[in-house]
Amino acid sequence: MQMGNDKYDAIVIGSGIGSLSAAALLAKERGQRVLVLEKHFNIGGQTHEFKRKGKYEFDVGLHYIGGMDKGSGKAVFDYLTEGRLQWNKMPDEFEKFVYPDFEFKVPSNPVLYRERLADRYPAERAAIAQYFEDVKAAAAWYSLGHLGDAMPAALRPFLKLAFRWKGELAALTVEDYLNRHFRDPQLKALLASQWGDYGLPPAKAAFGMHALVVTHYWRGGWYPVGGAKAIARAIIPVIERAGGQVLSGKTVTEILIEKGRATGARAIATLKPNRPPVDYRAPLVISGAGAVNTYLKLIPRRIPIPFRDRLASLPPGTSAISVYLGLKDSPSTLGIRGENHWVYDGYDHNKAAAAGIAALGYYLSFASMKNPQAKSHTAEIITFAHYERFAQWAGGRWKKRGADYEQLKQHIARELIAKVDRRIPGFAGLVDYIDVSTPLTMEHFQGNPHGEFYGLPATAERLFQPWTHAQSPVKNLYLTGCDVMSPGVVGAMIGGVKTAGVLLGPFGFFRLMKKMTQAERGSRRRAAGTPEPVRT
Repeated sequence: MQMGNDKYDAIVIGSGIGSLSAAALLAKERGQRVLVLEKHFNIGGQTHEFKRKGKYEFDVGLHYIGGMDKGSGKAVFDYLTEGRLQWNKMPDEFEKFVYPDFEFKVPSNPVLYRERLADRYPAERAAIAQYFEDVKAAAAWYSLGHLGDAMPAALRPFLKLAFRWKGELAALTVEDYLNRHFRDPQLKALLASQWGDYGLPPAKAAFGMHALVVTHYWRGGWYPVGGAKAIARAIIPVIERAGGQVLSGKTVTEILIEKGRATGARAIATLKPNRPPVDYRAPLVISGAGAVNTYLKLIPRRIPIPFRDRLASLPPGTSAISVYLGLKDSPSTLGIRGENHWVYDGYDHNKAAAAGIAALGYYLSFASMKNPQAKSHTAEIITFAHYERFAQWAGGRWKKRGADYEQLKQHIARELIAKVDRRIPGFAGLVDYIDVSTPLTMEHFQGNPHGEFYGLPATAERLFQPWTHAQSPVKNLYLTGCDVMSPGVVGAMIGGVKTAGVLLGPFGFFRLMKKMTQAERGSRRRAAGTPEPVRT
């Protein structure tokens, strides 16, 4: 057994955006030395990128972000990166929903979006207007439902009462809401088209989670200049300036707990697992590895966790196949402007989710057209998949799972490319390079037992559960990331703010958000030449 030489104030497990956010805030607000331990050899979690053939760069989890012109998400990004991160706006019609008998282009304006829907479905005009009001309310309540543990304990029962009184809309399934308010099956399918952004079909997803996604993209989509990797690169200097460190290739195998308190983390070298493990010590441990990994794998079984069995009985989340394509030329030669394409073979999203592997739909994205610094053009095709389809190869190692596994991946890739080519003639001819990730890839790098893409499923049942709290039953051990807030990059980032806020004391989250939001507003005023308001 080896010991890490440096002394740290906190150890953070994982380098996803939630982990980096919590680490950077502890460094900025408390001046703490934070050690971040990442299993992957690339930093950033779902915001990292990888390169192939020396020129094709691929994102793995960040495909677009909403609200990067103003608002709370922009405020947090600006504060964490100290303004180093820049954003590129996607085309005004940034999403295209494609069905066998129609296509719908989503504009970067909620009023225009509502009017387009009403013009197409005039008989449902009143219900559409109500929908746009309801998603605002449901998004607010679903967010608030995840912030109970960010409030003083005395106020938490009142939040639950208020949610039962006013927040029940957020707890409906998407399917229940759509069936109650709309008659046209085409319209119901269209409104649920973005379900891939939160990973559950209408029959399972909470309407509040759906509402968060819808409102998040009301003003369009943005992409980080320099690619997804630019996020971690912009945050890490904040951690290092306070004396912290971010280490890749360190697989945490156990959270060290002594006398009921977390005291550190034990890690092995990811690429050389036979080397002796190293124990890193700190009086505070934050896990960004997700609730399931933290409570069921990293905390020793001898440590009592009151809800361990209930957490273990939860159904697994959603996984996916991603086909990464290097292109010979710009997709603009085929009339593509950089928008996202959600393509479905029918209106039944529940059926599409159950079928898996491109049977009834896929998502098509073009990172190189969103990133003005991209050197070569790329595309990505994603379709949800079931872990069981690949389970027979789970015992193998990454890149060494056998010829039959590689053949299956290539078969799936060719099938998806052919589907795209039938809709966009000439697409297959642009393809120069193919790489494929499966649920096993996600399992290997993220550590999620079934290759879950989003962590805990975005159902209404996840609200007010102890495993979504930032503070754990173990003293000095906290969780962060999307499992303590909501799926997605911004959800995970706000999860990092929530964790840091809990550590900063009563109402810490709300004080942090106010500070960051005020800073962002001030920055916009200065950029516009507007005088700062006088505070008395």
